[in-house]
Amino acid sequence: SSGINAEYGSDSMSRSSVLVPSISDLPSTVTFLEGPNGSQVYIIGTAHFSEESNLDVVNTLERVRPHIVCLELCKNRLHVIKFTDEEILEEVQNIGLNKVKELIARSGVFHGLFQLAFLHLSARLTKQLGLAPGGEFRAAYRKGRELGCTFRLSDRSIQTTLRRALYSLTIWKQLGLAVKLIFNNEKITKEDVESFKGDLLQKLIEEIAGEYPNLSRIFVDERDQYLSSKIYGAAGESTKDLGCRHHREEDDTDPEEAVEEAMRIVAVVGIGHIAGIRKYWGTKVDREEMCRIPEPSLQSKIIGKTIKYSIIGLLCYTTFKTLSYSYSLVHAYLPASPFTEHINSFMEYAQSFLPM
Repeated sequence: SSGINAEYGSDSMSRSSVLVPSISDLPSTVTFLEGPNGSQVYIIGTAHFSEESNLDVVNTLERVRPHIVCLELCKNRLHVIKFTDEEILEEVQNIGLNKVKELIARSGVFHGLFQLAFLHLSARLTKQLGLAPGGEFRAAYRKGRELGCTFRLSDRSIQTTLRRALYSLTIWKQLGLAVKLIFNNEKITKEDVESFKGDLLQKLIEEIAGEYPNLSRIFVDERDQYLSSKIYGAAGESTKDLGCRHHREEDDTDPEEAVEEAMRIVAVVGIGHIAGIRKYWGTKVDREEMCRIPEPSLQSKIIGKTIKYSIIGLLCYTTFKTLSYSYSLVHAYLPASPFTEHINSFMEYAQSFLPM
């Protein structure tokens, strides 16, 4: 399974003898589930723009001292835990031309612009709240490394989710949704985030896209299944397979002969996924099918190509008009020559096909 592995430090000496806390001693946002082979799974429901959620994560990790920490992240979103809060704030609030080019180069013109609409919504929330998104994941990563935990990325690729969401809509609904995402001006405060205690960005997307039931299925239900399956799979791993680091250093018992302790997992997910994770806990999920990208319709292909070549044509037209204007300012000062005559002829010929 994909993930990030962090080496266990000296703190792992006390993990095998840790007294597992009662669920009543943990934050109210923590849900306990029993995994395979007696493993213990603590799922923290967080809000992605909440300082209180960050504290819940740190307190839970400190009390449980898990072997594995599962994060509601994919490889495409690893930067969330690698950068500081300040770097995340700067990146999200400065969506410039380079970011647009990067998205278009990676996902194509149409899907790149649609991803830009989601980034715009995230950036607006960031500016309103003054908080960098994903703080709970950075808190989990820092504390997990301090405790010597192993990490698992448990969410489906954001690129796959967006593509499946887009292909579930007609081309006109896609365009309508993009407009709603860009021009939604609902004001959100920090108090709203704490009182809601959920995945605020996802909640806003669901409200904006309320007339599109397929989006809820793909953004929420499918990901609930995927997350539940990945976390359940991590809970089924063996502590021995993670290495003898889990045994106390002062214990002289041969790791091969030592009694294997029950796996402890802490999963950090948006609180809106908790009910779905519980619903699908332990059920068989076809993750490969959930990652399959359906073929776009013929209409989508035609309109997508039309948008792409319209943008290219607009850029070419703008470039030509700029060069033409610049040449008109200097050509009177250029000495007559066959070269300048060719340029004049070309300009006149090209302008005969273009609106002035």
